[in-house]
Amino acid sequence: MKIATLGPEGTFSHEAVLRYNSKAGILFTETVMDAFEEVADGKADFGIVPIENSIAGTVGQTLDYLMKFELKIKAEELVPISHNLSGFGKISDIKVLYLHPQTYEQCELFIKENLPKAEIIQTSSNGKSAEIIAKSKDKAKASIIPKIAADIYKLKILKKDVQDNRFNITRFFVIGHEDSKKTGYDRTSIAVYPQVDRPGLLHEMLGEFANRKINLTKIESRPSKGKLGDYIFYIDFQGHKSEKHVAEALKKLEETAFVTVLGSYPRKY
Repeated sequence: MKIATLGPEGTFSHEAVLRYNSKAGILFTETVMDAFEEVADGKADFGIVPIENSIAGTVGQTLDYLMKFELKIKAEELVPISHNLSGFGKISDIKVLYLHPQTYEQCELFIKENLPKAEIIQTSSNGKSAEIIAKSKDKAKASIIPKIAADIYKLKILKKDVQDNRFNITRFFVIGHEDSKKTGYDRTSIAVYPQVDRPGLLHEMLGEFANRKINLTKIESRPSKGKLGDYIFYIDFQGHKSEKHVAEALKKLEETAFVTVLGSYPRKY
């Protein structure tokens, strides 16, 4: 089995792959979109991509790519997030921080309180941050990275657990060409693109779930990439698409909207 995920080595995506299948071959990509492409082109069996963080929120690009590539969500994986200030010198030596944007969001208070004058340089991944520091060996440069990255690139951890919130978890999707069979403890993700516009439409659509006692676990909107004010709604709910009451709800939604089932998969929470 080969799994594509955001690289280089040492990202939380890398850790998610190891949690899902520690024996799988890993194809590291430069971007999340590249991971989708590798799966779509058959160069990888599955991809593992971040979908949301409990602090920073949803990774909107992942939602967009699920629609663009028409791949299915096969599983979800949860990774507790621990950020570590790492480098070669002491904290007092640091003048430049190389950070992934989401890492900065999740550690902003720590940075402002402890390194307020440090220059922030954005990177494409936590693995890339660690790689840059490892190559420079400059005591004035540091990064905030997962322990796996510090270990791989042999960086000194200057301070552990610098994330602003200890209840910090990132949810990942395992993507492939097919979703999973019903287990009895499942979640389904759908995209709903309304084709009419009238007062109370969203209330009516959500009512189809409430009427069948289907528990929604997430709902949000993303621009349709068309005209201003035109949105696609992304909804997660408990249950499998093959269950009768779920199928009935989806059929009712299709009377007023285009509905795309992004996948049904075993849930982790």
